[in-house]
Amino acid sequence: MSTRTIDICIVGAGPRGTVALERVCANAPLLSPGQEVHVHVVDPYPVGGGRVWKFDQPRELLMNTVAGDVTVFTDRTVTCEGPLTPGPTQYQWARMVADGLVTDVSDEAKAEAAHMEAWSYASRAFQGEYLGWSFRHIVERAPAEVSVSVHQTRAVSVTEAADGMQEVRLEGEDLPLRVDAVVLAQGHYDVAPTTREQHLIDFAARHGLHYVAPNSPAEADLSWVTPGEPVIVRGLGLNFYDYMILLSEGRGGHFVTEGDGLRYLPSGEEPVMYAGSGRGMPYRARAEIKQEVVPRYKPDFITATEIAELRLGAGTGRTDFLRDLFPLVAKEVAWVYYRALLKDTAPEAHARLVAEFPGLSWGSPRMERLIEELVPDPELRFDWKRLDRPADGIGFAGQAAFRDWITGQLDEDLRHSRLGPERSAVKAAAAVMRDLREEVRAVISHQGISGASYRDHIDRWFSGLNNYAASGPPATRVAQLLALVRAGIVEPLGPRMKVSAEEDDGVFLASSPDVPGTEVRATALVEAHLPLTDVRRATDPLLASLRAAGECRAHFIPDADGGGYETGGLDVTESTFQVVRGDGTPHPARFSYGPPVESVQWVTAIGARPHVNSRTLLQGDSIARSCLRQGMARLARLDADDAARRETVTTVPLAG
Repeated sequence: MSTRTIDICIVGAGPRGTVALERVCANAPLLSPGQEVHVHVVDPYPVGGGRVWKFDQPRELLMNTVAGDVTVFTDRTVTCEGPLTPGPTQYQWARMVADGLVTDVSDEAKAEAAHMEAWSYASRAFQGEYLGWSFRHIVERAPAEVSVSVHQTRAVSVTEAADGMQEVRLEGEDLPLRVDAVVLAQGHYDVAPTTREQHLIDFAARHGLHYVAPNSPAEADLSWVTPGEPVIVRGLGLNFYDYMILLSEGRGGHFVTEGDGLRYLPSGEEPVMYAGSGRGMPYRARAEIKQEVVPRYKPDFITATEIAELRLGAGTGRTDFLRDLFPLVAKEVAWVYYRALLKDTAPEAHARLVAEFPGLSWGSPRMERLIEELVPDPELRFDWKRLDRPADGIGFAGQAAFRDWITGQLDEDLRHSRLGPERSAVKAAAAVMRDLREEVRAVISHQGISGASYRDHIDRWFSGLNNYAASGPPATRVAQLLALVRAGIVEPLGPRMKVSAEEDDGVFLASSPDVPGTEVRATALVEAHLPLTDVRRATDPLLASLRAAGECRAHFIPDADGGGYETGGLDVTESTFQVVRGDGTPHPARFSYGPPVESVQWVTAIGARPHVNSRTLLQGDSIARSCLRQGMARLARLDADDAARRETVTTVPLAG
């Protein structure tokens, strides 16, 4: 490594590492013209896809984002400082594969691409191939100034040398990489079990049981699952759908079309999955929208002015989500919902809604009276409590009654999904909830609300509700779940599911207090959710060593009364995403974004979406430019030192 070369290390070769690399390539000719820039990309997993999007994972596992909504490239909507360098979305790349313009892909990817539409849900393996191609495409078209080295290993530590250079040690390497700047883009990293999880791990070991701790389903060992035996599955989110498919179709079963739905033909290798959660209802299906570019919703009430006013309280602990922001969110969602509900069926009511609704405060007596008059049927009104806890207050006679209720709910959800947001008010509301994440993020991130509010209102309520209603699986998955319930492969447990470890009997026990007769004993328990990223429990060697050395810290959100809430997010600065050290000072040469900084930036784990000025692309550009400036500043110091040395050289006169 030459002292005249700008060296940058990107730890993590997944989507964000790829974005950061692309942004370095785009910015180098402008910020460091003619200057050699060397980028080191460190990841033990394949470049582009990284760990999550490995292309050798089961093809049954699908994304929950449509092909037209996936990218790692900037487009004309991206308002970053650096130059725009467009590239294909996942769907556009699939068309290139189908047309023979891209040939260096697997036969499975070619088969998938041949039938892909912009609204298709690609397999995760296909996404891995798209990301791998994107990484190679970026390297091949890098400007003359930029070269790239890939280190297929792990970064285990980073320290600062006396001259200010960052020394990144790699597993299996004797000498560290000496670089100007480091980008931590590990994505979802490993963490130590929680106290509860460790208790269950130990319990399972003592009794010879099987316990699958929170993990990516693609990495879980399920070879031990015995056909016909009960398996308790805790969690009904996206990971549940993955386990569901791995333990059914992944074991040789088949889904066949029957009327408007599906029927499952078992292979005989499936277990019986007893699945439940606190809500008792699986994530709702994503709406089917058959167009390539879906514009992002532009809010009418959560305006830039409103966001700026709410941000005035950032860092003080005075702002409360439920009191100050949620009324605007609720009004925005209701505005979309009722317009969609009334526009075709009740034009006079729709006209009155448009005239009166905007001027009323959410939850006010006049607002409630207007809604009651426009929508006399209470069942048709938007109800946050019913959305969040649809089974509350129903009262089920037993398991059969709950099974009938939940299949009815899933059937109705599928009907709305097929109608799409243009014809379903329910899915119109879900779509706007998804799009409003940007406005909510702008307010609540970086200590925008109090710590107590973030803990109670975001972590314990709104995040889960938003994911459940707006970020669910493809409709196909819900149709498959229905078929599996009817085939007896999946048995839904009721709301407020409880799981206990029965020491005397040596089994796991699951039940729902709302559904009599649901008690299930099993020798296997699967936690169907990912572990929360938490730098305090990180077993990732790089993050663990940084925290032990006081070189990073967990994000803290203060309360107005002097208390606060320490989250597990890796603390970073608001505008530059510099890693904050234990003493509260930002490190000038270390940056991070994506899943490690979740809770510092809300819902930051979502990928880059085209045509919407993606936050991920903006952040990647900002970080890349900071890295290049860091290198140029060092070179400027070297030049200044050289000049100073030359000035101090004295000429000795010749003797006369």
